[in-house]
Amino acid sequence: MTLTVSGLIDVLQVRRETSTRFTGWSPLDGARRIYGGQMLAQSVMAMGQTVREPHRLHSLQGYFLQPGDVTKPITFDVQPIREGRNFSTRRLLALQDDLPIFSGAASFQAPEGEYQRFDAMPEVAPPEQMQSEDAFYAGQLHLLENCRSHVPLIMRLFERRSERWRAWLDPGPLPPVNGIWCRLREPCGDDPLLCQALLAYVCDLDLMNTAMRPRGCGSLDRTMQAASLDHAMWFHAPIRPDRWFYYDLQGPSATNNRGLGRGALYQNGLLVSTAMQEGLLRERHDRRANHQRNEAYGPMGR
Repeated sequence: MTLTVSGLIDVLQVRRETSTRFTGWSPLDGARRIYGGQMLAQSVMAMGQTVREPHRLHSLQGYFLQPGDVTKPITFDVQPIREGRNFSTRRLLALQDDLPIFSGAASFQAPEGEYQRFDAMPEVAPPEQMQSEDAFYAGQLHLLENCRSHVPLIMRLFERRSERWRAWLDPGPLPPVNGIWCRLREPCGDDPLLCQALLAYVCDLDLMNTAMRPRGCGSLDRTMQAASLDHAMWFHAPIRPDRWFYYDLQGPSATNNRGLGRGALYQNGLLVSTAMQEGLLRERHDRRANHQRNEAYGPMGR
């Protein structure tokens, strides 16, 4: 199966079973483990469908509890925590075979107040002056053949440009900073909830790996085990993910095999969203057993 942008949008449109229960599916696109950004995006869509107008998502938090299996459906149980005039709060548990694989919470707010202030975007070259992801990795695509990675899927769905691409194997230590121009390769419309879900989908990919860049490990290094642990996002202003936005990334800390990534997203020169994620990167000690595990699930992130 080759997932297109319209196919991704269909995947994110979780099916409503009851007023607070939804079912979701994963694309069978090579990887065996559910991509973390998919869990975030589908959770946004599930929680958002239980909130009345004109409340809009402004805050999202989640914990990745267990690797999800792309061959099995996902049940999203949403619990209304608060239903106020100005704010609505939701809690969510995603399950497979009745076992939790992800927990999340989100807050929605009705528009209020007129005062606005947004940090200005850092001065960077425009996307047409940066190297495309496709061009940089053109000579490395053979490395993806047997690893069952999510990377080819993201490259197919999003056009991305940067001055800081790094090799998938043995890149060597680099500063914990990154910056990426990004846009969806096809139009997605202007539905606010779907746009926020698509933003959450792509933002999962680079946060933790930015924090781990000084360790010098490539994202396809099979001697390492990587996983996202938690994720938080704040939405400050509307965004269209099918138009260029800039993802400015930093990794302020790394300790106990955990790395913290912090990202600011800008569109039209203004800050529209902030994301943070903590992830795990540890050396595999049992190479033989973990090689089999890597073949089953594949590496995560970039």
